[in-house]
Amino acid sequence: MSLYIKKAFKITQENLIVAQPLIIFLIIISLTTAALATQTNKAAYIVFLVANVLLATAFFAGWFYMIKKTIDHNKKAENGGYSSDKDRAEASFALGKYFFPGVGEYFLPVTFTMIFYVIVYLLLLFISIKAGQHFLPKPDLDWNQFMAAANSTPEQMQKYVYSLSYAQLKAINLWMLFVGGVVSIFTFLTMFLFPALIDNCENRNPDKNKKDNFLFIPFNSFNKNLVFIFKNFFGVLGLLVFLFALNIVLSLFSLLFSINIILSVVGLLISFYFMTYGFVLIFLYYDEKK
Repeated sequence: MSLYIKKAFKITQENLIVAQPLIIFLIIISLTTAALATQTNKAAYIVFLVANVLLATAFFAGWFYMIKKTIDHNKKAENGGYSSDKDRAEASFALGKYFFPGVGEYFLPVTFTMIFYVIVYLLLLFISIKAGQHFLPKPDLDWNQFMAAANSTPEQMQKYVYSLSYAQLKAINLWMLFVGGVVSIFTFLTMFLFPALIDNCENRNPDKNKKDNFLFIPFNSFNKNLVFIFKNFFGVLGLLVFLFALNIVLSLFSLLFSINIILSVVGLLISFYFMTYGFVLIFLYYDEKK
């Protein structure tokens, strides 16, 4: 496992061009989301929402393909496919040219798979909440007060928590563990969905009807993802634990860096880097172990 973790760091560091689309996308999506939040007209709201969804799927289609090509580029470099370091650096910089072809090639399959992913996730949460209502204790909270405290200062939130009874705190912790466990299991079982999707698309039979392939590809990719996970169960579990731990560390850094604007920008750039690194690691592990 440590081999893939180190290798992914090296690939990300040597091919920082792959982080560029992510930075641009997050800047654009933050602006469009802000416009969406202030929209009062229902029809305009739906238009903005659909536009945001399509923008996200277009980005991921291009970016995932770009990451796949980054893994291929590194494989070629390891096998001595470049005559000099200059050729290798030029090929690394040229990885950006794969983004828009990726959008054109993978937009439909990524869109269908994203819809499939969100529907399954929401259904799982709905079923889990319904099950929790039967088997877990109810915290009996005033949700208006809870949401007000959650959106307040840390001091006010702490004061609110101290006002709760032991039974309420126990119920809240049980619910957090339960929902967190469900989300973690779902994350684990879909961890390689998009690497499997790109792999499926690249190996799609061109003689078959493309429309049928696009309709069935989310299910085929999910099955391929599951087979891969259970063939490499402990390695994938270790990878998930590592990424969760990395996320916790980055969250702590974000809190520390929020003390002033300069450190906030530095923290943001570090977050962009490690978000890219996380996806590179997942694609690398899938490519090496499939």
